[in-house]
Amino acid sequence: MSNKPAILIVGTDHFEKSAVQDYAKTEEVDIFSPRKQLEIRNIISCLKEFSPTKIVLEYPLKYQMKLTNEYQDYIAGNFKISANERHQIGFQLARELGHSNIFAVDWNEEEGAPDIFEHMQTHQTKMSTQLFLDLERMVAEANEKSQTATIGEYLIFLNETQQVKKNHQLYMDMALIGEYDNPIGAKWVANYWYYRNLLIYKNIDSLAYESDRLLIIYGVGHVHLLNQLVHEGDRFNIEYAGDYLKSMGSN
Repeated sequence: MSNKPAILIVGTDHFEKSAVQDYAKTEEVDIFSPRKQLEIRNIISCLKEFSPTKIVLEYPLKYQMKLTNEYQDYIAGNFKISANERHQIGFQLARELGHSNIFAVDWNEEEGAPDIFEHMQTHQTKMSTQLFLDLERMVAEANEKSQTATIGEYLIFLNETQQVKKNHQLYMDMALIGEYDNPIGAKWVANYWYYRNLLIYKNIDSLAYESDRLLIIYGVGHVHLLNQLVHEGDRFNIEYAGDYLKSMGSN
């Protein structure tokens, strides 16, 4: 059996909408209601089956010390968790597993990248109009699911192969925005989106030691690229979110 570290990437929506800076975001769900808290407990129970040795979050690596302090205050009973998925799933799961720390790997500074959304709004074309329609349709579909399903069912939906591909397709379409002498879409996708995910992958890899089991909790838009990079890098044994989340149906 291989001694490569194992990795499980769980794509999620962002539960704390006030903290979301994405162009499009889904509607609020009352994460703190008794029903939703029970659903969170079920998710945590399923992910415990992966037996992670490290839990990795969508949080800027440069603020690792702040994240560590928050987590250690939390396990000491001195920190009130927010609706954010890194608290609801990451912090609570790490505490139950007895972890002394939790890990940040993100970079999100759009360094040297053009403002693609402003460009699409001010330079409307058939392609940009269709892209906005596709984005609105995807958000509407996610809203319908998040408002009618359990959080577990919603996460299963978000991590389905076809849904992950649809999400990534938006970035592939965005890469085609612009003209020959100003390929702004390709610049944004290459200089920001792909670069960001490559840095995330690099940061994840730096955490992994032989026989580690890394659970990655990240916005679902990253799942396609992160799985691709992990697969092509061939430094991990890959496991998949659906294999664990679907066990909720037998609970």
